[in-house]
Parts: sequence; structure tokens; C-alpha cells
Amino acid sequence: MTCDSPLYKGTADLGAMLAVTLTAAIAFLIANALPLLTLTTGGQQTRGTLWQAILASYNAQLPVVAATLFLTLILAPTIEIGLLLWLLVPLCLRTRPLGFAGAMWTLRILRPWRMVEVFFLGVIVAIVKLSALATSVPGWGLFGVAVMTCALASLSAFDQAAIWHRAEEVRR
Repeated sequence: MTCDSPLYKGTADLGAMLAVTLTAAIAFLIANALPLLTLTTGGQQTRGTLWQAILASYNAQLPVVAATLFLTLILAPTIEIGLLLWLLVPLCLRTRPLGFAGAMWTLRILRPWRMVEVFFLGVIVAIVKLSALATSVPGWGLFGVAVMTCALASLSAFDQAAIWHRAEEVRR
């Protein structure tokens, strides 16, 4: 027997959703612009960025890995953050964005392809493993990935129906 009560109700505050999306966008820029990790061994330092990880995979004859990294770490988050900004900024200003339904459909399709969380865990494991071979110092890029991961994960706690409701209110 059920009571027809929801087990969980997400937050419907579009202003808060916009703030989290802006946080994810800034963190994404930091994650892409600054080194994730600095390794020091034998007096030599090596810094690694997201783009260098993708390029290193490609140069190591792993084009499928490089393409997967690009898709899940660069392309999917860029599109998701961009679409969220495209939707939320006008809706917070009480106007309906162009292509609303298509953007919402794209967000729903795109979500499973964003795997920043998996990458972040992989980097943490790599840092622990590399600590036996070299001195590893996490960089600001890794901080950006961590903040972006938390921000994107927290967006799933928001009620997506609130976006649809606001769009319907604005349409009238």
C-alpha cells in the first residue's frame, strides 16, 4: 500500500540554480586553464592540465580514450553549463528563452554523458599512486574540477519541473 507522497522534493528556486550554474561555469574555466597536478621527481617539475591529459592519450595511440575524455570532460559539461545559462538567465528575468523545449530535451539526453565525477576520483587515485614515485602537488585546476563536480552534482537536487513551470508562467 502506498500513500502517494513523494519521497523527495527538489528545490524549485531558479535563482539558486542560476547561482550554482555560474559557480560551475567559473570552476570549469579554472579547471581548463590551470594545472591539475604538478609532479616533481629528480629536480624536474611537470604540470598537467585537462587538455594535456587528452593530448597525451591521443599521442599514446589511444584515440578512443582521448575522444571519451574530450566528450565527458570538455564537451558535455560545456554544453550542459551553456544550456543551463541559456535557460536560467532569461527565466530569472521573466522571459522565455528561444528554443526552450529543445534545450530541455538536450539537457536530459546529455546528463548521462557528463562524467566529471568519475574523472575526479581517477585523478585522486592517480595522485595517491604517484606519491610513491614523485612528489605530487594538486593544482588549482584540480580545485576547479572539484568545485565543478560538486556544483554539477548539486544541480541534480534542484527540481527540473520548476524550469518548466516558470517557462509556462512566462508564456502567459
